[in-house]
Amino acid sequence: MSLSFDHGEYRVVSRLNEAQSGRLVEAVVAGDVDRETVFRDNWRTLSARVRFENQSLLLKVPRARNGRRWERFLTRFRGSDAVRTFRHLERMAAMGFSAPEPVLACEQRQGGAVVDSFVCYRFVDGRPARPEDAPKVIAALQALHQKGYLRSDAQMANFIVNGERITFIDFRLKKPRFLPALQKARELDRFLRSCPEARRSLDPSLASSGWLRLATRLEDARFALRNLKRRLRKR
Repeated sequence: MSLSFDHGEYRVVSRLNEAQSGRLVEAVVAGDVDRETVFRDNWRTLSARVRFENQSLLLKVPRARNGRRWERFLTRFRGSDAVRTFRHLERMAAMGFSAPEPVLACEQRQGGAVVDSFVCYRFVDGRPARPEDAPKVIAALQALHQKGYLRSDAQMANFIVNGERITFIDFRLKKPRFLPALQKARELDRFLRSCPEARRSLDPSLASSGWLRLATRLEDARFALRNLKRRLRKR
């Protein structure tokens, strides 16, 4: 059960008690949290494994999303990227999928728009999925699709093998409204591009489906257009 409350200038959503949540917020804002491993630290994102009161957490600060004007404008009508990530992790668990356990998210608003936010969740032990794990990854992805959701950024690197379970990491849930079968097929095609060996694991009926063939053509066109734009920019 998560709690929502204010702590100073921040609105907090947390599964910790209020006092512990306050200490974590203050440590992150002050930069005093102990960073064990930094995975990314640039203008777009801070992603680091941190230690807080004997807990191993993954801290993510969506710097680019916090700073973009149009993203800030959208937060006048919805939660921050950090709070939405927290809720997506909760939803995944409610649907029975393996995903990191959300711990805390908070956001700071000025004039109704989010100007700062971050999220913490339990660090997941395990190993990155490998080509031999493709059948399990595809099954987990299809199970999510059957629930009516896309996971975004469906590449092999964003799945962790934890025992016999496939754990989803670095995702945002999306419920497709327009041609959902095509959107799910496009997500599957993107995964297959990240791991071409996985095509051998596809069920024959899925491999030959019209939706997947159409998705592949559309993705081919998208990549060709992107490469053309890059070449033109270099001239």
